[in-house]
Amino acid sequence: MNDRDDLTPAERRAFEELPRERAPRAALEERVVSALRRRGLLPIPLGAVASRRRLAPWLVGAVAASLALFAGGFAAGQYFGARSGAAAAISGAQAAGSATQVAAHVERAGALYVAALVALNQMNDSADAPTRAKARQAALSALGAAATEVAHLAPNDPLAAAVLRGMTEREQEQRPAPSTRSVVWF
Repeated sequence: MNDRDDLTPAERRAFEELPRERAPRAALEERVVSALRRRGLLPIPLGAVASRRRLAPWLVGAVAASLALFAGGFAAGQYFGARSGAAAAISGAQAAGSATQVAAHVERAGALYVAALVALNQMNDSADAPTRAKARQAALSALGAAATEVAHLAPNDPLAAAVLRGMTEREQEQRPAPSTRSVVWF
């Protein structure tokens, strides 16, 4: 039995006017392909798996590298900024040319030194002992360096000589005493 022979001419015309193929929606194709891959009937492309597995470690590495670069840049900026600030202050004093300007610079630096010592003195109650000792040592080192420069500037100044003498005596007192006991082994 032939299906076309059983049709009337009107049915045959209607049958021929029907579209020969129908395009499925894109979502249907994706669902079928993913179902076949889940069942193991279609191979999983290597590029899709590799990109998913490598994306997370690559992203973590990129974020870590950018944070390290940012922190390194920040630290380098702080370091070089502090160095260039101190160097600019010193070179500004040296390039000032006149003794009056250099003397004014020394006066400002001295005032800042005294203000820092006052602040340190007020913090003595709140800071711990090692921090106070370190700050005191830094203040005394700066005082010794300043006294040395004053002694070069005015070699006959008794005040600079007295400060240097006191610093030397303090160093000698803080050195450990040499051992008076000797042991002779035979």
